[in-house]
Amino acid sequence: MTNVSLASIVCHTPNPVAADVAGETVLMSLERSRCYGLGGIGSEIWSKLASPVRVADLIEDFSGRYEAAPGIIEHDVLELLTQLADEGLIRIS
Repeated sequence: MTNVSLASIVCHTPNPVAADVAGETVLMSLERSRCYGLGGIGSEIWSKLASPVRVADLIEDFSGRYEAAPGIIEHDVLELLTQLADEGLIRIS
């Protein structure tokens, strides 16, 4: 499992295979021959990863736009980023 922290900088891997389908992002991992469907908020997160972004800034942005119990947005964003990193779809620095 990849370690993603609040200080991590994340972005798409070069040339990701992604498409918009009915307002949601569908990703394809050519190395793993797998498809991934991101829901509405996952698709928003994916779009923010077009340029390198610090994870804490990403969480702050979403915390300012969505209401959730403390820690929920942070947990969910870190979980999604970890899954994307484990599948080789994003880079972490």
